[in-house]
Amino acid sequence: MLTEIDVHSEGLRNARLEKRLWNCRDRYSLSLGCTSCPDRTVCGGLQLENTPFDCLGFCCGKPNDCDAVCRNKPEEFAQRVREIGGFSLTNVPRAPLLQAPLLPALIPIMFHGDKRHSTFCESRMVSLPLYKVISRHDGSVRYGSPEALAEGFGIGRDTSVLLTGTAIDPPLERWWSLGSDRRKAIRALIGLKVSMVTTPNFSLFTDQPRWDDMHSMKRIAIVHEEFLSEGLPAALHVNARTESDWERWSDYVKARPEVTHLAYEFGTGAGWGERIDWHADQLVRLANAVDRPLHLVVRGGTKVLSILAAAFAGLTVLDTSAFLKTMKRQRAIRNGNGAVDWKSCPTDATQMLDNLFAENWKTVVGCYPGLAGRFTPPLEAAG
Repeated sequence: MLTEIDVHSEGLRNARLEKRLWNCRDRYSLSLGCTSCPDRTVCGGLQLENTPFDCLGFCCGKPNDCDAVCRNKPEEFAQRVREIGGFSLTNVPRAPLLQAPLLPALIPIMFHGDKRHSTFCESRMVSLPLYKVISRHDGSVRYGSPEALAEGFGIGRDTSVLLTGTAIDPPLERWWSLGSDRRKAIRALIGLKVSMVTTPNFSLFTDQPRWDDMHSMKRIAIVHEEFLSEGLPAALHVNARTESDWERWSDYVKARPEVTHLAYEFGTGAGWGERIDWHADQLVRLANAVDRPLHLVVRGGTKVLSILAAAFAGLTVLDTSAFLKTMKRQRAIRNGNGAVDWKSCPTDATQMLDNLFAENWKTVVGCYPGLAGRFTPPLEAAG
């Protein structure tokens, strides 16, 4: 995920500080130290309102307590660079072009099968968290068969499954730490008849040295190749911090026809009110720079969906609200503006929530008709 600044994780918002860390090539000059940096050709440098001499100005100075990829920890830095084969994306192995499933325009994310006893059949495809399907310890799958997976999450046996790799950092790092066992885990997911996955969105931070960002971007590209090479269609999660990062992704996608789907998440820093338009504009620029149709899978970003729908050949929204609000005993009410309001709907602690979830999902789907005709394929409302 793109995290605008660490204070987000603490529930704090310092808008002025955040803005000063937003890269803006059109407004600010290149940091002086970037001009002589040997990694500038890959990084592109920083252009910030409060420009440090170089990105080491973000070094915490506590190497024993820090897990960032930073030159001030030389031995660990060399090891982290070696594990990804350098920061350049050009040496990521090529992968086969896979036939991806036809995605609905709106897919519910379901986090577990608790508090329901019947099968959810209101959508032909559901999204499940990748890290709820695999073991946190060794990457083995938690379910012995496709039928067991369906039963565990309360979905139909014929329901297609898209796994979302978006998460907070601990599960992301656990996936990476599997090393060569990641491919074994991918093959096990194929055995569960998973249809598709969005790649883990390794974090980029606006207040850390740039080598950490480049390390995360390279890991995203590597795991995307691993999914495809093992035979599982995947959407490439294009996390980026600067205009140069977006240009790198554009060049990468243009050169690799096997990249058919992209993923993006607006739920954290990228979705902040004064920054979301910049991220949406960069996605549109990427789509326009690639001379073939691309499908975008997004979480969040309601404000910019119409813009993204016009730029991409296909757009799929992964919705968390219907499931999570249901688990909090809230009912979806469509307001006069066509959006969803949530009203408290208390129940007995032992009452199952199947009906409430199904009703909430139908209401959420009904709030997207203005975009339905621009989505590919059209929205499928239940019943």
